[in-house]
Amino acid sequence: MQTKKITPQVRRLSFAIAAGLFALTGLQAQAADIKDRKIKFSYAVAKDNPIGLAVDRFSQIVAGKSGGKLKVSGFPNATLGNEIQSMSSAQGGILEMTVVSTAGAAGNVKELAVFDLPFIFRSEKEADAVVDGDVGQSMLKKFADKNLIGLCYLDYGFRQVTNNKHPIKRLEDFRDLKIRTLQNRVYLDIFKGLGATPLPLPYPETYTALETKAIDGQESAYLVTKSSSYQDIQQYLTETRHVYLPAVVLVSKKFWDKLSADERGVMESSCKEAQTYHREVSRKMEADVVKDLIKAGMKFNTIEPKEHARMVQATAPVIEKYKSELGVELVNKTLATIETARKAP
Repeated sequence: MQTKKITPQVRRLSFAIAAGLFALTGLQAQAADIKDRKIKFSYAVAKDNPIGLAVDRFSQIVAGKSGGKLKVSGFPNATLGNEIQSMSSAQGGILEMTVVSTAGAAGNVKELAVFDLPFIFRSEKEADAVVDGDVGQSMLKKFADKNLIGLCYLDYGFRQVTNNKHPIKRLEDFRDLKIRTLQNRVYLDIFKGLGATPLPLPYPETYTALETKAIDGQESAYLVTKSSSYQDIQQYLTETRHVYLPAVVLVSKKFWDKLSADERGVMESSCKEAQTYHREVSRKMEADVVKDLIKAGMKFNTIEPKEHARMVQATAPVIEKYKSELGVELVNKTLATIETARKAP
């Protein structure tokens, strides 16, 4: 097949169209009710984590849609505080934006703990169905009563376990392990159910605790394990997939109330676009990250179906315990959404 050359005329026309679209975007932004504003956006993980990449993309999209007037600056590695601290800062109006895991944000919207229930998700498709559906979207609206605005969701993916003692192949292998968990009651109950000793620690303190052997291991998504450099100080990596962890992009309500309808529209649409980008890039990176961790020296194993079933059974009481607290209707609706997504082609 003969390849057609791009003529100088076509190239000039393409540049002219692109320039015209850029100029049109700028004119639209100028015509809209948008003021010059600086927006600090805090997040807990490294800049090269998909969350950090999504924050950067959000910043670029917002700048483009606002004609450069809305300037979003990302602050990685919990430099403006861990999840709980940054959420509190946003509530007080000290910080404009943050992204907080649903496990952390459940301190303000307790229903988000439905995402913490053990082993209910088997795939990203199922998690997306809950996040994008009535369950996930109704929870975003609940933040307004907490001086926050729930803008959209990102995610950290499925959580796995690393440790320095031995591979986890059976339920009994959890028994002698001190595992760092999120500061969340459901996570504590999950690992107690598995037989481990859970120790809730803020994310920024985890590396030092592992390095000094104050704890044996931790549980996080593969990409967080890599971006946190846990592979440098942890030997064993086990694919447990015990929880799928979304994260909520939050805006200070005090800041939000100052924004015009046009500014809010820019923020909302940009968050949705950043969410789409995040899902694409995180899942692409997830496909290769285990190879990277093994190459770095970690010993990787999966869990046989029979043993996995034992772990599901051991943590089943956690679901029953929180069902009444979260609401039977909410839990049943979540499980029904998952089942529908599971059956879909």
